[in-house]
Amino acid sequence: MNIIVMGSGAVGGYFGAVLVRAGHKVTFIARGDHLETMRVRGLQVESVTSGSFTIDANAVPVLDGLQKADLVLFCVKGYDNEKAITTVEPGVGPNTTILTLQNGLGSGDQLAGAFGKDNVLLGATYIDAVKKVAGVVSEHGGDCNIIFGAENGVRTQKAVNVHNAFKDAGIDATLSETVTVDLWSKLIYICALSGMTCITKGTMAEVLETPETLEMSWQVMREAEAVGRAIGIAFEDDIVGSKMAILHAEKQEIVSSMRTDLDRGNPLEVHVLNGAVARMGREVGVPTPVNSFIANSLTIHHNRAMVDRCMV
Repeated sequence: MNIIVMGSGAVGGYFGAVLVRAGHKVTFIARGDHLETMRVRGLQVESVTSGSFTIDANAVPVLDGLQKADLVLFCVKGYDNEKAITTVEPGVGPNTTILTLQNGLGSGDQLAGAFGKDNVLLGATYIDAVKKVAGVVSEHGGDCNIIFGAENGVRTQKAVNVHNAFKDAGIDATLSETVTVDLWSKLIYICALSGMTCITKGTMAEVLETPETLEMSWQVMREAEAVGRAIGIAFEDDIVGSKMAILHAEKQEIVSSMRTDLDRGNPLEVHVLNGAVARMGREVGVPTPVNSFIANSLTIHHNRAMVDRCMV
């Protein structure tokens, strides 16, 4: 397949590199030192799941529009969606499939508005990975998978083709007929992980081992579940309990990408996580006091980081 990776950091860099190794033609859209290092030295992957390897990376800052992609992996942070859509547009044709592998809610609607709902697949990825330094992506093992599908649950041939490409590359991928439920289930988990570790500046272990913040974590997830059920999401029974059990099992090692961004002074995806729960809660009349508190409080850091980034 001819693939474009829009956002070549930890997620896009890792999956894109694995697809290159499997023989696919992949164009990485990147910027700054990461772009220049990939052009000169290639993209280096350090991975528990896939082994360590280096690929020759076709990395570009913009697309020339001469060739249209079969697949776009859309992996930017949610606050960069508008700019990223404009950047990737020259590579999108009538037969291009766009798969969002982003955290939170809302990106699918933006992509559908730009490229048409029939061309967009929604996805969630569970992966513990970081862009270690420019040109180097590190994946730490554990769950390393993609769950994706059409919002309406239809298994189109285009979706099957994407699934086959992932499988042939050795990527653990599930083509789901209930991807909206999958996205909301991850949202419940990540609102607690990201929101609570950012607002407390603690580790997940500290959050769960402190009675006061443990109770807040339960409330974050219960609020997200209540909002989801209010809009018709058919969660499994005790979805909150099952996600809390995973957090307890992983608490010593897991670090959210939003907490890493907070520590590095980067903008935050809080508006598509806890902020999305709060916003949708207001729309359907479901109270979300803890998610609202987290989103409102972290907005100061996010706004400051966005201003600082524009000044660079």
